[in-house]
Amino acid sequence: MGYKKRVRANIMAEMGRRELRQADVARLLDTSQKNVSRRLHGEVDWKLGELLRLSQAWEIELATLLDGAEAEPFPSNVASEEVVR
Repeated sequence: MGYKKRVRANIMAEMGRRELRQADVARLLDTSQKNVSRRLHGEVDWKLGELLRLSQAWEIELATLLDGAEAEPFPSNVASEEVVR
């Protein structure tokens, strides 16, 4: 599972454990339900500040939301041989 999907899955799992709706998360982030929906469906990436706010509000470690996302979070723009030069 890719980085973006893993973060979304972790957030949705935490929402499920807490029985939260998108509107509840939107209130926490001071944004609209539509913006939360777009993030949960992968149309827009989660911002670090949003993830921090959620982890603080839910009293969990940021790592909980990022769990499993550490392998290749960002695709390489250049071949590894070019970086070594």
